[in-house]
Formats: sequence, structure tokens, C-alpha cells
Amino acid sequence: MNIKKKITDLFELPHPSGKSKIDYFRQRLLFLLLLGFAIFGFIAYLPSIYFSFVLKYYGIAFLDTLVLGIVFFLLVNKKISFFNKSVGLLSIFYILGLGLLIVLGPTGAGFLWLLMFSIMTGVLLGVFPALISLGINMITLFMLSLFIQNQGLPWMENQPNASAIWIVVGVNFICINAVAAISVAFLINKISQMAREEKQGRIRLENEIQTRIQAEKDNKELLSRLHQSQKMEALGTLAGGVAHDFNNILSAILGYAELSLLDMEDTNPLHKNLEHICQASERARGVIQQILTFSRQTPSNKQNCDLRQILLESIALFKIGIPTTIELTTAIPDTPLPIFVDKTKIYQVIMNLLTNSMQAIELDQDKENGNISLGAQLISIDQNGDKSDDSDFHGTGDYIKLRVEDTGCGIQKEEIPRIFEPYFTTKKIGKGTGMGLSIAHGIIQAHDGKIMVSKSLPGKGSCFIVYLPSTGPQKNVVEQSEKEIDIKGKENILFVDDEKELVEIHTQFLEKFGYRVTGFTNPLKAKDRFEKNPTFFDLMITDKKMPGMTGDRLAAEIKKKNPDIPVILCSGFVDSADYSLFDRVLTKPISSSLLAENIRRVLDTPKARLKPG
Repeated sequence: MNIKKKITDLFELPHPSGKSKIDYFRQRLLFLLLLGFAIFGFIAYLPSIYFSFVLKYYGIAFLDTLVLGIVFFLLVNKKISFFNKSVGLLSIFYILGLGLLIVLGPTGAGFLWLLMFSIMTGVLLGVFPALISLGINMITLFMLSLFIQNQGLPWMENQPNASAIWIVVGVNFICINAVAAISVAFLINKISQMAREEKQGRIRLENEIQTRIQAEKDNKELLSRLHQSQKMEALGTLAGGVAHDFNNILSAILGYAELSLLDMEDTNPLHKNLEHICQASERARGVIQQILTFSRQTPSNKQNCDLRQILLESIALFKIGIPTTIELTTAIPDTPLPIFVDKTKIYQVIMNLLTNSMQAIELDQDKENGNISLGAQLISIDQNGDKSDDSDFHGTGDYIKLRVEDTGCGIQKEEIPRIFEPYFTTKKIGKGTGMGLSIAHGIIQAHDGKIMVSKSLPGKGSCFIVYLPSTGPQKNVVEQSEKEIDIKGKENILFVDDEKELVEIHTQFLEKFGYRVTGFTNPLKAKDRFEKNPTFFDLMITDKKMPGMTGDRLAAEIKKKNPDIPVILCSGFVDSADYSLFDRVLTKPISSSLLAENIRRVLDTPKARLKPG
């Protein structure tokens, strides 16, 4: 078995990697020629040597020995290139042919060896080398012809008419040699060309297949993204619709509670309960705003406010759902933290960071207890940036620095650069969508701030830092609020809303403050009533989405009859539409007292228009 392997390794051809099939065919043919030459040449060598010595043809003996030695050398030496081996073998053919022609003349096998020399040159090396070999043969015969004229060759001593025989045989040989060598060379060249074209065609086909496979993958990915986008859009539409309906329900709860408070003494035990209902309704209103923000059905509503109050409300709500094994520590200053933001969106960021910290602690199974710390401070940053906490923040000016730190499972170092990417999450299924930090990042950027991971160690916890531009310590948020006014009045108000409860609640409330209210749940009937006496009403309040006619269309029809009448839009669905027809835009649920306050302000300054945002 070992001997067979050694023999196989000795004669093994290199794998034709990167070469055409015709090249491999030529390599295989060369190998077989050398192997056959070696085997059959050795068989013929012994009798050839014997008779050469008997007939005293010592030159032929020397030639046979030299040729056989060269053949074995070319066969076993793997370092010699294909071209050099081919030239070596073809040289043997030529030397044999030349030697036999000199010694034996046209009656020997010399012409056959020269013919083999020319044909195999075309097969192994191509057309142009075949033409060169044909030229070599012609020159050889010409040179031998000169010796024949001088009777200088051994075989001519006993051969009558040697010159005539040589000319006839030589001319026929050249003709046959030219036809055979050129035909074979062109045939091999055509086969090689076809093999190259076939390879190129195969490569083109493979490339086309790969292109189509990649295109199908891209199409599937795009289709998946489209489906995800459609799901998110459908979910947003559903959320907007649910929020709109829930706003109406919440408005009724808040309205009836406020009406009850008006008719109840402060000393009544139920008074405090009703106040709690109103406070809970206000908190639910914030939740609805978050849903509308998610569904992109509410515009950004930036205003001057105190971040301290937002933090305190967030802490109060977060403590309701926090496990007893997690301790929340806070460091909130007693002084205001003035800021110009969308309160609902900043509230969303804070709740997201706190919820992430709680879930990170719950994921760490090695700890029974955990701690979350929430801190905020007003800082001034110069051109050197804020170098504390390894935050490396380079903003300049007054900023509010918000810090949320936990003792949870931490974040792997290689995952930190991706935590703000959409849909990236390390949480278990059902624990997160991968959108929380991405949305938070977008919100902070929209407020010209920055959110970052200050530090995070697996098993030790994480620390998030948020920077938000402050309006400055000198500004008092409370002082910038609108001055309190007397909400009583005697004007005639047209109130239109498709929810009967809301019409009843606000009608009762406004009438308690002296207003004369005419309520409708049908916008078409309200339009007909207004057209009977366009100057009777001093103000109209309308919902937006109503069956039969929308609020903006109703406002347009009303203003055709009385362009100076002020109109207030009060709706649970506030989008980015044109609100130029309205003097003020209010979002449900709204307390009756706040509604009455806005009515008074609009009536006192009828030309002052408020747009959403």
C-alpha cells in the first residue's frame, strides 16, 4: 500500500486550479506521453542497444541512452514547468527524427519522428509553435539535402538514386507535415477557444444566478421591512383611534368629577376623593399623549417648564410598579430646573430609562436586591466640556444634567455602540422591542441635547447621562405662565361635539359661570341653527372628527356667514393639519375650568390665534 502511494505521489499531476480544461488535458497528455515513452522506450532500449553494438551503430546507442535518460528525468522532476517539459519531449522527437534520417535515411522512422515532433508541438503548445516546428522541419530537410548532394550521409553508400528518393519522400513529408500539424493545431486551438468561452459563459451564468439570489434576498428584506412598517403604521392608527375614543371617555369622567366638586363643600369627605379622580384623569391624559405621540398624531408641543416637576411626577408613577426588592434613590434639587421641552416626550424618556434600569436588575439572577439612582442638576459647561463621569460632553452653556444609574446586569462593551439602534435589544422575548432607547435618542436629539452611556460593566450595572439645554437659572417658569383671569361671562356659545356626555357636562359647567350655551351632537343641525341668526353666537367650540361633517369644515361654513366669530377646536385627535380657521386648539381631555379660561381669553382677544405646536 505504501509502495503504491509512493508511486502515485511520484507521478501525480497538479490539480488544475484556476486553469481551463484544455490546459489540464495538455498536462495529462504530456504526462502520458512521458510515461509511455519511458515504459515502451525501456522495452525497446535493450534490443536497440544490442543491435546497435552488433551493427556498430554506436551513435544510435548513445542517442537511445541519452533520450531515455532525458525522458525519465522529465517524468520524475516536478519542479520543471509544463512548457519546459514540453520543449524537452519535443526536442527528443526532433533529435530522434534527425538522427534516424542521418543514419538510416528515408527508409527509417526519421520522418515519422519529425512528423510527431510537429504534430505534438501543435497539440501541446498551440498554432504558432506548430508553424515554427514546421519551419524547423523544412530547414532540417533543406540542410540534409545539401549533404545528400555531396554524398555525405552514411545511408547513401548502398542506396541508388538516393537524391531522387530523398526529394520525393521529403516533398510528400512536408505536405503531410503541414496539413497534419496545422490541422491538429487549429483543432486544439478551437477546442481551447470553445473551452474558454464555455468557462466565461459559466462564470456569467454563475454571476447572474448570484445576482438573482442576492436580489431575491434584498427583495425579501425590503418586503420584511415593508411589512414591519405597515404593522407599525397599522398599530399607530389603532393606537390613535383608541386614544381618541379614550379621550372622550376620560373627558366625561373628569367633567362629571369637576361638576360634583362645584356643588360640594370642601369639608365633605367625598371632596378629596373627587380631587383624586381629577388628578388621576390628568395623569391618564399624559398617558394618552404618549400614545398619540407614538402614533404620530400629535404635534410637538414645546413649552417653558420645570424639569423638576416632570421628574417628581415620573418618580411618583414609577414607584407604583417598582418591586420591593429594588430601591430608588433620588437627588433632585429644591430649586427649579427651567427648560424648554415637550413635557410628554421628556416624561417618556425618563420613564424609559427608569424601566430599563429596573429590567436590568431583574435580569441579574446573581442579585436578590438592586438600586436605581436618579439625579438632576443645573450645570454650566465651558469650552472644555463636561469631563465628569467620563461623559466627554463638549456642549457649551447652561445644561440640565440628568443621571440614571443602576446595579443591574450591565451592558457588554461590544454592544454599547448599538444600543441606540432601532430594534436592537438584549432582552428576552416579551421584555422589549428594541425601540425604547432609539426613540429616547431621537427625542433628546430633537431637543438639541445628548444621551450617552457614561459607564457600564457586566454584572456591575450601567449609568446613562442626558444633557438638555436649560433656559437659564434666571428664568422663572411660573412667572411665564399666563396671568390668571376671571372665567365668568355672559356670551352666547355654540358647543358642538358628537359625544352627548361632553355636551351636557360642558354646558352645565359653563352655564354655572354665566354663559348661555346651545349644544349640538349633530354638526349639520348646528350649522342650520347658526345660519338662522349668524350674529347671535359670540363663539363656537367644536370637535374635529364628527359624523356628517368635520370640525374644520364646519368652521369654514360658519365663517362664511360670520367671518369675525372666534372658533375653538377641542379634540382628542390633533394632527399636523391646517388650523388657520381656529383661534385656539385644545386637546382632550380638558378640564371644564381650563376650557372656560381659554374661552375667556379668546373672547377678550378675539384676533389672537393659537396654532398647535
